[in-house]
Amino acid sequence: MPFTFNGIGTAYYGECDFRPDGSYVTTEWVSLFYLPLFPLRSVRLMRHRKGDVDSVAFSSKSVILVERIPLHWRQVLMLYGFIALCVAYVAALIHVPPLIGWSWDAISPKLAAFIWLPLLSLPYALPLYLRRRARQKVGFSPEALMKTITWLRIKQRFEE
Repeated sequence: MPFTFNGIGTAYYGECDFRPDGSYVTTEWVSLFYLPLFPLRSVRLMRHRKGDVDSVAFSSKSVILVERIPLHWRQVLMLYGFIALCVAYVAALIHVPPLIGWSWDAISPKLAAFIWLPLLSLPYALPLYLRRRARQKVGFSPEALMKTITWLRIKQRFEE
């Protein structure tokens, strides 16, 4: 399982290929200051609802490892693309207004903060929206969940 101290270590980034049982594919990355540098492995996880809860994001941090899979290159490339898009977005927010003859100094600091905060939150909100949409598209099936739980119990007995 990944471990991070002050953003340095390994962490799971990204979620894709959702299944009706609630599991998803994620990739473990080596990270430096919360920035993913290079991928280590991909796994299929399922959130454990009775685990500890992160008070900032209100999401469960406890997960159940369903299976190890080969590195999910599509997800890796999508994460690198997302990072590049975020860098380009922030650079555009800083450099485009002066190019069109507009200055942030022309408005009050409170109004600038009122404009900047929503603009800077867009890169955070976009992945949340896309994940929610992907989960809804797949739907949830209690039967699929029971099938996965049964499979995990059988797998655990063979590993003992």
